[in-house]
Amino acid sequence: MASPSPKPLISTSEKKDLDKFTKNLSIKVVQTVVQSRLGEKVCALSQPDTQGGTSWYNLAIKDIHEVLSETKKALSGQLPSPGKPLVVEISLKTAEGDSMVLEWWRLAVVAGGDPQVKITHSVYNRMGILLKSLITVTRVTPAYRLSRSQGQDNYVICYRIFLGDPPDPPDLGEGALTARVGQVTTPVSTIVCCVDYRTSMTMPPRQSSRPILVKSDHFDS
Repeated sequence: MASPSPKPLISTSEKKDLDKFTKNLSIKVVQTVVQSRLGEKVCALSQPDTQGGTSWYNLAIKDIHEVLSETKKALSGQLPSPGKPLVVEISLKTAEGDSMVLEWWRLAVVAGGDPQVKITHSVYNRMGILLKSLITVTRVTPAYRLSRSQGQDNYVICYRIFLGDPPDPPDLGEGALTARVGQVTTPVSTIVCCVDYRTSMTMPPRQSSRPILVKSDHFDS
């Protein structure tokens, strides 16, 4: 007699909610990182955004349309999963055309969760805490100070978004550091947000990359 199939850890409706929360967390993580590199002070109010309809996790992080479009293009209907993190690459490009990668932000999913965790309340609230931590961390790495001084006559900060680590991760130079922003335990896995960042600002040999320019006028579009 065949043994019965194991009972799933979460129901179909719970999985639907978890996928929805994870998708919106992915979108807000990218928005938070990119907006922090615009070179402007950005406020994310801890209150509902009743007019814009973009408030998730009790943070009014408004979506920049171009960044949202690039995020959806990178996800291509998928979500971060084990071995396939959502990555935001931040780089610097000089007026002479030289460039170097400054940061490597990851939203990763790793095996191992807690079946007792409630998705609707615990997971959702912890995602909000993760985003608040991310807002803080994006403003303490060296790239934030660089972004405040960017301009067309010296250098600009650029970004790329993709799903999955490339075969050859970028060289962040001597003294590169890693910081864990936070993690969210779900019934089926653990979502981890972290960043690898450059501390040495010595320009490497010229690279031929074509990232997307972070323009300060995105909010006006």
